[in-house]
Amino acid sequence: MTPIEIAILTTATFCTSALTSVVGAGGGAALFVIMLQVMSPATAIPIHGAVHLISNALRCWLLWPHMAWPIILRFSILLPVGAAVGLLLFKGLPKEVVQIMIGCFVLISLATRQLKSLHNKDLPLWAFVPIGFSAGILNLIVGAIAPILGVLVIRKDLTKENVVGTLGFFGFLGNLAKVVGFALVGFSFQEYGTTILCMMSAGMIGTRVGRALLSTLDERIFMLALRVVLVTLALKLIVYDGLALLWA
Repeated sequence: MTPIEIAILTTATFCTSALTSVVGAGGGAALFVIMLQVMSPATAIPIHGAVHLISNALRCWLLWPHMAWPIILRFSILLPVGAAVGLLLFKGLPKEVVQIMIGCFVLISLATRQLKSLHNKDLPLWAFVPIGFSAGILNLIVGAIAPILGVLVIRKDLTKENVVGTLGFFGFLGNLAKVVGFALVGFSFQEYGTTILCMMSAGMIGTRVGRALLSTLDERIFMLALRVVLVTLALKLIVYDGLALLWA
């Protein structure tokens, strides 16, 4: 990758990590769609997984006492199987189809977040077994599924710390499966070592300084701006990078 591209991704990681530290979610999806502007899905998905593996591990360590283990254990049972299925599907899909799927999933994630206020019934614990399987598949194809998982995990018997910690563990498992899966099929993380290290460092710094830099700003403005950016980039992936090339 060129120094300019590395600088763009490093800056994007810092900004999206800072954003997440203020508004709580959305930064991972925003970073992923930005990454797709400078690299293919086959490169962006494993690098995104490697970068967020460390941040999720840190979140798990900090919130270990708050983990909702009954949910986590059920979620974990079939996730590796789903990841294997997802990797097979990903390898067989054209790049344009993957980009259309990613763009559609971003739009679905945004719509799902708007329905959070309507979520007044807890999912049964057994439901997290198929959810884990589905998450394993989608994580390998569309890259960032935390917004939808966040809606599903919210329960009346869980505190905010429980939800954040459990989602962090979900992210750790999903990104670990992503990194292992792509490594097994020959993706060279070493080739992108400089990019990954720069993005990891920027993410940790952005998380630490984000609250101090952005807490005085209106969260609603940030969320509106984030949604506009995500919708714009998602439509670009669907129409310009996907459908236009398929029809060409």
